[in-house]
Amino acid sequence: MAYKHTRMEIVKEIIALYRQGNGIKKISRILGVSKNTVKKYLRLWAERSDPKQADIDIKDLYSDSHSHAEVLKHQELETQFSTMLTELKRVGVTRYLLWEEYKVQHPTGYSYSRFCAKLKAYRARLDVTIRLTHKYGDVLSVDYTGKKLHWVDERTGEVHMCEVLVCTLPASGYTYAVALGSQKQEDFVQGINLALQYFGGLPQIVQSDNLKSFVIKSDRYEPTFNQLALQLAKYYGIELQAARSGKPKDKAHVERHVSLVYHQIYGPLRDEQYHSIEALNRAIRARLQILNEKNYQGKNHSRKDLYEQEQASLRPLPQQLFEVQRSTRAKVQRNYHVVLGQDKHQYSVPYHHVGKYTEVIYNSRQVEIYQGIERIALHKRDMRPHGYTTDPEHMPDQHSRYLEQKGWDGEYFKSQAKDVGPDTLWAVTKVLDSKTFVEQTYRSCLGILSLRKKYGLERLEQASKRAKVTGRVNYQILANILKNQMDKAPIISEPTLFTMPHHDNIRGPDQYT
Repeated sequence: MAYKHTRMEIVKEIIALYRQGNGIKKISRILGVSKNTVKKYLRLWAERSDPKQADIDIKDLYSDSHSHAEVLKHQELETQFSTMLTELKRVGVTRYLLWEEYKVQHPTGYSYSRFCAKLKAYRARLDVTIRLTHKYGDVLSVDYTGKKLHWVDERTGEVHMCEVLVCTLPASGYTYAVALGSQKQEDFVQGINLALQYFGGLPQIVQSDNLKSFVIKSDRYEPTFNQLALQLAKYYGIELQAARSGKPKDKAHVERHVSLVYHQIYGPLRDEQYHSIEALNRAIRARLQILNEKNYQGKNHSRKDLYEQEQASLRPLPQQLFEVQRSTRAKVQRNYHVVLGQDKHQYSVPYHHVGKYTEVIYNSRQVEIYQGIERIALHKRDMRPHGYTTDPEHMPDQHSRYLEQKGWDGEYFKSQAKDVGPDTLWAVTKVLDSKTFVEQTYRSCLGILSLRKKYGLERLEQASKRAKVTGRVNYQILANILKNQMDKAPIISEPTLFTMPHHDNIRGPDQYT
């Protein structure tokens, strides 16, 4: 029979009380232990000690409380635990099944309850954890919540589900959360940028789970990060780390704060309805302030208090936050421009690259065009469709007349029209306002102004006055008026298409007053 250990001081008290002449029942009552426990240690003491001997070797009593056979039985079972834990991961394998198989091999082995208790104790020894102390400014842990939030389009009633990214500084516990449209790389980068702005500085390491927007291939020692994550790391000068697959303790701090986000944000906002992701994030931000400023349970400081100490350890942010860079291949057209398909906008390159293929690398601010490893053009990004961005230096000599185009704008054409007369100014202004993108009207304005050379300033002004009567004008209308010499005919206001005839049987408005 195996005995449960009793504390050494209790064993000493049992022997001392017995030597003082107290009986088993009294000793049991005084020390609060069972009579069998008292009997066990008195028997072992009697077997190993001289009753007249004052010194008691308590360690010897402990070693004797387990027989040699008991020790062997326990050790034999424990050697099988590692295999048993592996077997438990297989479908259909239970502890009871493993115990039944164990009893077949060891009919005198442990009962099912003792078997489970020993297996649990073995597993607990394997699951020993260490409390890690994080350095200020060292790590930023990030992870998505499992559950989503949503907002509702007020006009259509459509429900838009949102991913929620949680970012935590483990040293202080200071936490940020933001709703994003998806887990795509662009949204992930946006979330990281917003978190860094919220924390006001850069950590040394960004640690994440094996997110698809972060890691291509997980590995215990050398995970493979995607190109976007590597770009972000290079831009900010930070190190990337990924938690081991299936090892949530590697990012236990952010896992804990995901749970806090559920309690402190999801719960309080559960009955609220928001009509934009911006409104949803404003509500999240308000709840974050409460979470970060609330004192830790049982302590007189908050996450924000610790963060104010940690902030000094964060590196300063660059002036421009990291932006997603995209690339595409484009052939240089005969007009020495390449088309950025996403915007349908054209950008110039030096004319001698016509017919060659280039790599276009762009973000929201600029467009870089490469021929091999050489950058041949750099432009400010212009997202207006069907437009042109042209550097005059890219033009051949015979195209130098296009240099004038650099000065074209609405004010240029209005200034030229004003020299002709107020009605021509009206015509040009009307044309400039006729398109969403004003550059699409420049050709028409050039055509109108070119009529000066062919017909003279006075006739162009008179043609514009005639067009003003109808309220409609463009180059073709003015050209037709001048060609047909309609500008020389008297201008008559357009007649009313329908006039009510006078008749005694027709009632006027005065009949209804």
